[in-house]
Formats: sequence, structure tokens, C-alpha cells
Amino acid sequence: MRAGSARCSRRALLRTAALGAAALGVAACGTPGTAHPTVQHAVLNVPFELYVVGIPLNSSVTALIQQFVDSTFNARHRGVRAVWQPQAGGANLSAVVTAMAAGGPVPALLTGPGGSWPTLLPFLAPLDSYLRAQNVNSSLWSPGQLSAFRVAGALYALPNNAASEAYLYRQDILDALGLPYPDPAWTYLDAQRLWQACTSNPGGVHRFGCTVPFGPGTAANPVPEGLAAVVHGFGGAFRSADHTRCLLSEPGSIRCGEYFLDLVWSGVATSGDGYPNPGIFSGQVVFTQGAAPTIIEAVQKLGSGAKWDFVPYPSFPVRPVGILHDNFYGINALAPNKELAWELLRFAAIDTEWTRFYMRLALAPPGQAPLLEEWEVVLRSVAPVLQTKALSAWTEPTRRGDGFYDYEFFRYLPLQAVAAFGGIWPRMWNHQLDVAAGFGQLAAQIDAIEATGASEPAPTAASLIAAQKKRLQRLAAMFAPPAGS
Repeated sequence: MRAGSARCSRRALLRTAALGAAALGVAACGTPGTAHPTVQHAVLNVPFELYVVGIPLNSSVTALIQQFVDSTFNARHRGVRAVWQPQAGGANLSAVVTAMAAGGPVPALLTGPGGSWPTLLPFLAPLDSYLRAQNVNSSLWSPGQLSAFRVAGALYALPNNAASEAYLYRQDILDALGLPYPDPAWTYLDAQRLWQACTSNPGGVHRFGCTVPFGPGTAANPVPEGLAAVVHGFGGAFRSADHTRCLLSEPGSIRCGEYFLDLVWSGVATSGDGYPNPGIFSGQVVFTQGAAPTIIEAVQKLGSGAKWDFVPYPSFPVRPVGILHDNFYGINALAPNKELAWELLRFAAIDTEWTRFYMRLALAPPGQAPLLEEWEVVLRSVAPVLQTKALSAWTEPTRRGDGFYDYEFFRYLPLQAVAAFGGIWPRMWNHQLDVAAGFGQLAAQIDAIEATGASEPAPTAASLIAAQKKRLQRLAAMFAPPAGS
């Protein structure tokens, strides 16, 4: 699209609407539902998803969102009506493939949580040319946000939210224990001492001082989320800049693992996964880290009935780090109508109307860094209990450029490399393997895999649909009635 071509874009959208159903092999956005684009009274109805987390998608919420979409995007795009579909959790490759295999449309936009980013990358179109053509200034996002979605110099997605993680903590428990509140400039050693002092067994029930920013790993997600960021704070790295070597065996990486896993092994810490541990609300955890849903859950479950606040991550020995949780929007490279996809991406990730509405709807931070200060003002106005809370703990790392999220995938045979974690990380978590040995084994295994230089073939629409059809055929055979019945 050429610079200054907004008028041409509108004409193209009208022309698309007039072509009829035969030319409408495109749906807009995330997890495809059963709805297909349809033309009614010369209007193109487009199923569309905006990424929403942390709130129940009941009929009242969905009605509010559709009303907002009608009054903004649809009001500006004659001949097109974006119909919001209340999908939970954003797009995933399985849902997209299932819909296409069943004869559904190819989604124009892909949206989802950061963890699905490596999986969806083969389907995403580069965005740099769109941003240049429309004179979109990259300063809308911090360098850390954009670097998360830039591969080999090309940008493939735009952030849905910008805030780094923060710790939510129970001031009332610290008061009862006679312990000081943390200084916002606290260090990792200050944190360790305070977390240890919080750990106790009141009434025979163990109380954890904190959660750590990763969990024990599972078969579905063997790579511990958040590890790469905190390793960075200790001067280590998860993998080399070219994605071909694992650097967990470096001294800084080992020091980070020893710091956090020692807290787990000594009973001071329990796992964290980007959401508030339920123990924070019952009083069994004193400090818990989390992403955006932490804010709305704190308002709902603690409110003014307990004394609590936020504090930023402690500074680590080499550099400060705030863990970014950047859910994302991207254009599907297979979508036949890239112009419509760009219009929808603009509405979701660049224009400010949806972002400002989303601030109030979900108390979620904006995707654009310049709006973070405004977000703090909005939250204090819509949730009175937040008027005295340290909301800057969420925003300062992003504004300073300390926000960091390194998606844990490798250049060659990434699925095999990630699978190496499944056999080693849980053993470390359960204190069956020390950090130096565990990280050394992981690095050696992944380096051996990557040294082959063999790439796993990038999935294509045709190959994925064929694989999905075979799976469906196998399922049908399993449930077919016995012969002669």
C-alpha cells in the first residue's frame, strides 16, 4: 500500500464488498469460529477477533465490544462490517488448521499469546513495508517490544500489550511479621532476605515467601517461561543471537539458575507462570509475580479488604530486567486480501481507539508505550482501590527500555531442541540434578541438535490441511461401527 493511499484503500474495500461471496475467501482474526464472511445488503460481514484476556466474555461484555467496533471501525469502513467473535485466548495453529481443513476461511489476522509466536511465525507476513508506507513511527513501541517479534531483521507482529511483570505483595502479612515493605529500588539480595523472612508455617500450613518467574515445565510446555529474561539480568543468555547455540552453561546463566532454584529447593518459593498464584489471596504466598490479569484479579479478590501493593522486579547483578508479556497481532501471509488485513491490524494494534477502550474494559496495559502514563491515570479513575497503588511498577521497565522477552526457539530443529528441556528441567526443579550439571547437559544436547544445521520444514497450509485430514480420518475409523453391525 502506498503512502497516503487511505482513500484508495476505502475504494478497494467497497470493491471487495461488491464482488460477492465467490471472492470472499478471507476471515479476519484469531481463532476462527464457525462464522464465514458473508454479504448481506451489499455489506461484507467479517468475523473478527480482538485479543482479550483476564475478563469473562459474557453476553454483556461481548455486546459492549461489538457496539464499540460498530461505532469505530465499521463506521469508518463503508461496505465492511467487522463482527467480533468472542473467542477465548487468541489464535492457535491447531484451530486455524482445523477450520481450513473443514472448508473454512483463511484468517486475515493471527493473534495470540507470546508463547504461540514461534509456532505461528511461518504464517506471518513481514510488516515493515506496511509501516513505512503508512508512515507509522516505530517509537510507538519500545525497542524491547519490537525486538521480540523481529527475526532476521524483519518485523512480523505488533504487541498487544506493553507492561512488564510486577510483583503483587501482601503488606498486611509483612505488618503482622514486623517486616519492612520493599523499596522500589531493591536488589535481588534484598528480595532474597525478605522472601526468606516471610517463609513460615503458621498453624502448620506452609507459607511461601514468593513465586519465581517460571514453573517446573510440562510435557506441553517444557521450556520454562520467563527463564530467558531473568538469565539476561544475571549476565547470561538462553541462546546465541543467531538462535543456533544454547548458552545456559555460561557462568551468568548458572548463577541465575542457582539463585532462583535455591529458593524453590529451600521452600521459600513456589512456581509462577505469569498469573497470580492463588496462594496470594489466601495468604499462603506473600509475593507473587504475574502479567496483566494480576491487576484485575487483585482488584476483584483483594480489593480494599486487605492491605497490598505492587513492587517492580528487583534489580539483578548485571542489569535490570522487566519481563514483557507481549501478546501479538500479525497479518496472515496466506490471506488473499492483505489490504483488508492491514486495515484490521491497524485498528487492533496501532490506532488508539480500541486500546483506550481496552484499558477500561480489562484494566490491561496498552500496546503502545506512550500510552502507559495515560493507562495509570485511567486505572486510578475506574478502580478507586488502585488510586494509591504503585502502578509505575508495571510500566517503568518498558519506558526505560528494560523490558525483555526472548522467545525460546532455535534456528535448526527447534522442536527437538525444545523437547530436550522435557527430560532435564523437571529433574532440576525436583532437586534431582544441580544447576551446573543440568544447564550443562541442556546446552550440550541442544548444541548437538543445532550443529546438524538441519531445519525442520516450515509447515504450509497444504501440508497442515493434509495432516489434519489424516487425523480426522483416523478418528473416524476409531469410532466407526464394527463391520456387519
